[in-house]
Amino acid sequence: MLLYKVSYVVPGHPTAGGISTQREAPQVGEIISLHGQHYRVVEVVPLMPPQGWVHFLHVTLEPVAPASANGAVQPAG
Repeated sequence: MLLYKVSYVVPGHPTAGGISTQREAPQVGEIISLHGQHYRVVEVVPLMPPQGWVHFLHVTLEPVAPASANGAVQPAG
């Protein structure tokens, strides 16, 4: 089973990111929830070669805001 140590960064929002251990790698375009806010994955970059079954990733996010009650989202701001 692979594990991913993921560093999440939101440019311009220094306190919005975080570090997570997860079983699936984030994918560009995916919408994630972090600290109660929604973000779109815009970049996924390996930080270093895998160490056994652990992969280390840097993920850049952009904030998104709910567009309607059906769950569609749009870029915030």
